[in-house]
Amino acid sequence: MEVKIIRTRLRKHKDKDLQEAMSKIPIYYDQSDIMREALRQFLFGHLGRKPQLLGSEIMKCAEDIGEEELVKLEEVEITDEDLEAKLDEFILE
Repeated sequence: MEVKIIRTRLRKHKDKDLQEAMSKIPIYYDQSDIMREALRQFLFGHLGRKPQLLGSEIMKCAEDIGEEELVKLEEVEITDEDLEAKLDEFILE
């Protein structure tokens, strides 16, 4: 299979809307998947196939995430014995 890399450059004053939208995409979406889907939609109009990614759904999800929904991580000290005990407890369940 031939791999072809298509490089694009978002222009400073002409593509601000795209830059802003791409910065709001959740990290669990691969930007290359989004760009391939956008090319398919532009070139083929999704004739005969259902779109795998819908930009409107991705952006709606990104806008719905509020500060209160973000996960806060805290560092916890745990010993090897604690880990062993938790693993034994998990296995026995």
